[in-house]
Amino acid sequence: MDPQQLKDLAQAIWLELVHYKEWCVAIFIVVSLAAIGLGYTWPQSYKTSAVLNADEQNIIAPLLSGRAEVTKVDRSQDAKEVIYTRTFLEKVVKESGLLEGEPSPDAIERKIYALRSTIEVSSVNKNYFRVSYTAPSPDRSFTVLSETVRQFVEHTAKQKKEESYSAYQFIDSQVQAYKRQLEDAEEKLKIFKSGNIDGSEASVSSRISQLRTEIENLKLSIDETNSRLKTVQSQLDNESSYLQARSKLDSLEQRKSGLNTELENLRLSYQENYPDVVSLKLQIAELDKRIEEIYRLDGVTTSGSSSTEQNPLYEELRKQMAVAEVDLRTQKQRKASLERLLEQEYARAEKIAANEAELSELTRDYDVTKRVYEEMLDRKEKARMSMALDVEGQGVSYKIHEPPVYPLQSTGLKFIHFAIIGPILGFIIPIGLVIALIMLDPRIRSGLALASKFEDEVEVIGTIPHSSTALAKRVVRRDAVIIIGVTLCFLALYAVIVANKLFSSTL
Repeated sequence: MDPQQLKDLAQAIWLELVHYKEWCVAIFIVVSLAAIGLGYTWPQSYKTSAVLNADEQNIIAPLLSGRAEVTKVDRSQDAKEVIYTRTFLEKVVKESGLLEGEPSPDAIERKIYALRSTIEVSSVNKNYFRVSYTAPSPDRSFTVLSETVRQFVEHTAKQKKEESYSAYQFIDSQVQAYKRQLEDAEEKLKIFKSGNIDGSEASVSSRISQLRTEIENLKLSIDETNSRLKTVQSQLDNESSYLQARSKLDSLEQRKSGLNTELENLRLSYQENYPDVVSLKLQIAELDKRIEEIYRLDGVTTSGSSSTEQNPLYEELRKQMAVAEVDLRTQKQRKASLERLLEQEYARAEKIAANEAELSELTRDYDVTKRVYEEMLDRKEKARMSMALDVEGQGVSYKIHEPPVYPLQSTGLKFIHFAIIGPILGFIIPIGLVIALIMLDPRIRSGLALASKFEDEVEVIGTIPHSSTALAKRVVRRDAVIIIGVTLCFLALYAVIVANKLFSSTL
């Protein structure tokens, strides 16, 4: 918008204001009175706040470092959960005097709801938080907040003691329960060990290894005995053949000796060609052939006895044979006994393995229960010391860092704000209405507007300024004096009303 348009707009606004001057003054007065009236009726709110500190430092804490745990209670965020509870707010409502007489449950609920919506809890830093309360009167604001802070400090102190005692009772019950479990585990372990005395896996493994070694050695001994038995049997068989040949040879020798004796007797009586003599010679020659054949085939020597009882080698072989047979039977019986023992050891090993698994489970249960029991004993002692600390007022406690202060001024919009805003709005609203009228009114108020509207159809030659007669000017001056006088009178009255209100509020 160029300067000429701004000038035309300003001139049009001025003309309209002059034209509607009565309405503008009336709007100014009405808006100002409405603002001051709203200021009179605007509800005042008084806000009071207090800062609380969650004190975690105490004298005993360094002495009990790592030995006792102070009960952890509410911080700034947890304070909301305490303050906003119905029980807490109901106690504050009753103790602060917000209820009169015998209130109904609905009235109590409304007061509790109002408190919950007007009490604010905000965090200041790690251990500090602020509690604020807003009320329509300073007395109520101060009284309710003081009671809220007092109730909160008492509630948290009581809660600490109750939580410490409850924690101690709970841990004590757990200690007793784990003590019974530990005793049961000890009894089960004792019964199991007394009923299973089969030894350990190491001893059984050593015994099995020993038996297997003995069986292997015994197998070698049995093989050696069998080999020795076969050798002795072979020698004994050979010696038996020799003895049979020797016995046969002795029989032939005896028969030959008898024939020779008979031949000698015949020779005494008969000649060599005597048939009997010839026959005996032939028989003796036949015996000599057979004897020679025995010597040649069976390897019988000329020396030696003719009786088996006179052959010490044969007797020795028979003794060795008997000893070998006895040894073999003994070794086989021992081997069978060792194999039975080995089977028993294998069965015992399986039983011990099963027992070891059960023993490991029982031992593990016992160790776990014992460890937990010892931990619970330590926790019980810590809980007892923590309870003692809370009873003595040590540990985390809430302290009032900044107590509630009686509010001297209200918060939010005050009467003076409405008193200032009223005339300003009364001045701005008429101008705004006139500008809106000019923007919406289709009438042409300047030659520039006419030229821009009919740019191609009508050529604007010039503009004739507004001219007023002397009478019109006097009327305008008179109206201006009246308007200014009315406005000044109203402003004076307005100032008196505002001053009176401000003066009365300070008393």
